[in-house]
Amino acid sequence: MSEFSFDTVRWLPMSFAILIALSYFGYVMSGKLGLLFAAAHRPDLFTNLGARVKSLLVNAIGQRKMFRPKRELRSGLIHAFIFWGFLVLQIRTLYLIVLAFAPDAHIPLIHNPYALAKDVTELIVLAMIVIAAYRRIVLKPERLTLSTEALVVLGMIGGLVVTDLLYDAFVFAGARLQAGELGLDLVNPVLAEEAAWAFAGNGLSHLVDGLSASTILIFEEIFYWLHIFIVLTFLNMLPGSKHFHVITSLPNSFFAEVGRKKGALHPIEDIEKQETFGVGDVTDFDWRDMLDLYTCTECGRCSVNCPTTVTGKVLNPKLLICDIRDHLYARENEILGRGDGWNDAEVPSLIDWVKKEAIWDCTTCRACADSCPVSIEHVDKIVDMRRHLVLMEADMPAELSTALRNLEQKGNPWGMPTGDRLNWAQGADVPMLADNPEAEYVFWVGCAGAYDDNQKKVTAAVVELMRRAGVSFAVMGEVEQCTGELARRAGNEYLFQIMAKANIEAMKEMGVDKKKLVTHCPHCFNTIANEYPQFGATFEMVHHSQLLNTLVADGKLTPRKTPEGAASITYHDSCYLGRYNDVYEAPRNALAAIPGVELREMERTRETGMCCGAGGARFWMEEHRGTRINHTRVEQALETKAETVAVGCPFCHQMVADGAKDLDVADTLQTRDVAQLLLESLD
Repeated sequence: MSEFSFDTVRWLPMSFAILIALSYFGYVMSGKLGLLFAAAHRPDLFTNLGARVKSLLVNAIGQRKMFRPKRELRSGLIHAFIFWGFLVLQIRTLYLIVLAFAPDAHIPLIHNPYALAKDVTELIVLAMIVIAAYRRIVLKPERLTLSTEALVVLGMIGGLVVTDLLYDAFVFAGARLQAGELGLDLVNPVLAEEAAWAFAGNGLSHLVDGLSASTILIFEEIFYWLHIFIVLTFLNMLPGSKHFHVITSLPNSFFAEVGRKKGALHPIEDIEKQETFGVGDVTDFDWRDMLDLYTCTECGRCSVNCPTTVTGKVLNPKLLICDIRDHLYARENEILGRGDGWNDAEVPSLIDWVKKEAIWDCTTCRACADSCPVSIEHVDKIVDMRRHLVLMEADMPAELSTALRNLEQKGNPWGMPTGDRLNWAQGADVPMLADNPEAEYVFWVGCAGAYDDNQKKVTAAVVELMRRAGVSFAVMGEVEQCTGELARRAGNEYLFQIMAKANIEAMKEMGVDKKKLVTHCPHCFNTIANEYPQFGATFEMVHHSQLLNTLVADGKLTPRKTPEGAASITYHDSCYLGRYNDVYEAPRNALAAIPGVELREMERTRETGMCCGAGGARFWMEEHRGTRINHTRVEQALETKAETVAVGCPFCHQMVADGAKDLDVADTLQTRDVAQLLLESLD
């Protein structure tokens, strides 16, 4: 065999290839980074490093969200194995590049074990690529954005695997041929040992044993440079495609919102000093939001879990992120000062680009963000655009403007007199906090519990249960007003902050911050527990289902009979109690303690539970498009064939009950609060 080897000259073309590829990549990335730097900056993203590293390892590298919900397990495994395999192969790619400059180089310490791991990984990746291509070409899942680009990317990853295996095959075959020509068992003991570990490449090498030395050498170089070509082409293709997430998903998970409660929106700091509010221009987003736009994989997991999308509304969280991203890219030259770009008159505003209907469709249930495998936050962006519409343009649905005006004038969205706030307690001798300052619990009744006729019954049930259990409690009475949650989700951050600060001041004056607060409204629960601390006040919040579960477990309440029409119950998870605050088991445990009750879970339950349609101020707006969300949720409840839907939220209660009436199933499917069912079981 000739002593000539291409190894000795690889360094020169490799140097040119890397220089050209990295120069172009750097130019493109400078634009992407420039857009990030053009955005507003959020200063708190380098805190909580431990939590950030955990998010990186668990969500990005560990692919945790790819396996949720269970129905997505198969596709999650496919993506995860391709991703993990891609990471493993990058070590090999770097090694091949190093070979151009140091032909005898070896991976320190793990060279041979890595050869085995690499071959196993490559075979798995090939299998996953075939399955993934079959899903896209034949099965065509509705949630996926089907594109030629995705197939090209799969082909390129497959190309990396195939070229690497074939490169190994010709290297090992060439080594054996050279050894035979020299009359030796081994020409290179180190290479022979590697071949023993690299079973796939070595196995393929026997298929080309009959080729001449020069032919083997040529094919060795062909597959070597094909591998390098695919890698460098892939690298430069990523920033201009949806697969940019291959680069940005790791930093996006690292910079995820780990430092705040997931139930808390970002406040507008020093709101009195601000001249503009919310996001009306794409550059008003901060750089973390921009990174979200770069990172969307267009997998559609957010869309199939979004209650507005599945019921035919304008909002599709995947398309929303893509629309904002496309708007950003359309203005890239203008933002970076590269020529004139688009003239303002020619470019639709951000709001018009993404459509107002989509902005107002959102129920803020967070099913999108919770299911996103790359930690994109959709809700914050929507609320920021609502803030611009409400505070800068006074542009909102008419029904919502009435509710906000009632909040401002009467302290409750119903517009009821403050003096009527205690009407629910007439004849019940409910203790007032002003008269009972030593009470252990303060019962936060909430506006629905005080003014809505149906919810007053739940309020009375909670009070009666606490009495029977001997709980020391009191209410704030007319001092209590709306937490302002409606205003914040609707985009009126200014009104929210006024109400929040007024409530905090009143609560501190009455010593509520030194007591436990119990409420049957998850929206009040979330706002006081997770958002009031933004204004310097921390309160110990307890949802009534948690308190009732504790009282049952402690033997202070003993269920003795099955409530009428409730032998089978399906529990509907409130988004603001479950997904926002991870309270799933307490209401179920309390219900399970009732004799004769069978709990039946809906298909979408707990973390994957579906919104009733009331969140995000949607309770105060009409649904003008598609199927009503509460109708879809009731239909899901009917699939369980349960007699009763149990709830732990006044808005869920109203929405589910109305849905049952609209579908003419209210006689066979009751809607009752956990407290009502538990109280009836005691007698």
